[in-house]
Amino acid sequence: DQNMLIIRLIGIIFPVFAIVAVGYLYSRWRQPDMTAANQINMMILLPALIFHVLSGKDFQLGEYGWLALGGAGVVLGSGLLALLVAKVSHLSYKTFVPPMMFTNAGNIGLPLAVFAFGEQALPAAVVLFLVETGLHFTLGTYMMDHRARLVKILAQPIVIATLIGIIFSLMDRG
Repeated sequence: DQNMLIIRLIGIIFPVFAIVAVGYLYSRWRQPDMTAANQINMMILLPALIFHVLSGKDFQLGEYGWLALGGAGVVLGSGLLALLVAKVSHLSYKTFVPPMMFTNAGNIGLPLAVFAFGEQALPAAVVLFLVETGLHFTLGTYMMDHRARLVKILAQPIVIATLIGIIFSLMDRG
C-alpha cells in the first residue's frame, strides 16, 4: 500500500531531519563554537565506530567487495562527470569537482541506513562510508594539494581506525 510506504519513509527520515533542524535552530539562537565537538567526533567517535564495525565478529569484509567496488565507481564516476562539466563550464575543478564526489555520507547516511534497514545494514553502510571517506582523504587530498604527504594522510585517526579494523576483520576468529 502506497500510504504505508509513505508513512514508513517519513518514520525513517523524520528523526534525522528533526535532529538536524533542532541543531540548526539551536546554532542560530546560541551560535555555539562547535570546534571541540567536531574534533572529538572526527578524532575519537567516528574512528571508534569504524573500528567497532570492522572488527566485529559478524563483519566479513569479503562479503562487501562488490558493494565497495560499486561505491568507488559512483564516487569516481561522479568525479569524472563533474570534471567534464567543470571543463565545459570553465569552472575551477578544485572548487567544483570535490563537492560533487565527496558527500557527508556519515552524519546523515549512517543513521538513515540504520533507520531504514535496521542494525544489520550498518556494516554495509560503513563499507560505503569507508570507500567514500577513503577516497576523500586520499584522492581528494591529492586533488587539492599535489604535494600532500602520504604519511600525513595515513596518520589521520579515521585512516588508522580503518586500517586496524580491516586487519582485525581479516584475522581468523575461529
